[in-house]
Amino acid sequence: MASNRLGASMSILKKLFGPDDDQALIYEAGSLVETTVTRFPLIRCHSDLAQAVIAKEAQNRDHTPIIIGSIRSVELLNDATPRPITDIALRAAKFDFPAWMDQAKLDWAARSNITKQPVPPRGPSNTHTNHADAIDSAVWDPARGAALQTIYIALFPTADPTEVPAYLDYGGWNAFPETEVHMGLMRRWRDRFGARLIGHSHDTLTFHVLRPPHTLAEALTLAEEHYAYCPDVVDQGFETLDTLAGALMNAATWQFWWD
Repeated sequence: MASNRLGASMSILKKLFGPDDDQALIYEAGSLVETTVTRFPLIRCHSDLAQAVIAKEAQNRDHTPIIIGSIRSVELLNDATPRPITDIALRAAKFDFPAWMDQAKLDWAARSNITKQPVPPRGPSNTHTNHADAIDSAVWDPARGAALQTIYIALFPTADPTEVPAYLDYGGWNAFPETEVHMGLMRRWRDRFGARLIGHSHDTLTFHVLRPPHTLAEALTLAEEHYAYCPDVVDQGFETLDTLAGALMNAATWQFWWD
């Protein structure tokens, strides 16, 4: 079955790029990709082709295409030693969002008592529309200030993007959450906002959002959830919770990063 899916993917690539085009390659799971043996099928292509590849592969119900990004991300994501997917799925099904959020607020209060500053930081609201495209954001290299030239797109054997973290089982270090937290929040945000995972590198996650918040009150509540999930989005990005809330209003793309 896996070989048939890979064969279909290769046919799609040939249709997209032509039989003699060398800009795209597909690697089966277990293949050597530079110095790394990949645990999942990969498509390597120029970043300009990302939109076309994702559009085609998203039509296949046997797998979910996710932009991994650079070869460095491929190496680090494959370096993890994943737990059994069934174990992760059970933990994700038991994810208790209210308890998780309550703990985050207790942590904020403790930090605020130490710093004598509000946590998360507050300030004037800056409402604006985020016009960034999720795929373009997922292939962007902030270090270069330009899109990556060559990217890798992984094909995960599930039709449900919220299950993708279970196949990677990458997290639980520094502020990067455990896999089951990723999955629990992805399902919450999918149901409430139509958020869908588009990119998963070793330190960023990118989502396309179908139903973003349209009111400031709703956006502020969501901003608290984003800050609990990824403090850097404020502490090293928007600087205040209110500015983040303004950016989330009507935004079709969300991106999180962890240093």
